[in-house]
Amino acid sequence: MTEKSDEFKVIPPTTKVLCPEKGEGWTLTGITGIDEHTSVMFQGVRYTLPAKLIVDELLPNYLESHKNS
Repeated sequence: MTEKSDEFKVIPPTTKVLCPEKGEGWTLTGITGIDEHTSVMFQGVRYTLPAKLIVDELLPNYLESHKNS
């Protein structure tokens, strides 16, 4: 069985994400590998997060919240 994080190709900068605690944000840098750390902006504050967290949780959260928009 393949994990979700093994299925992505490249995530470009400015990809929108959603964190339950911090709200909606976007990537400041692109993601090309699951073991990277990526800068993400939430409400004017920059965070450095593991790519795995973004790919497995924050990006799917955003996509799910905007599914019927």
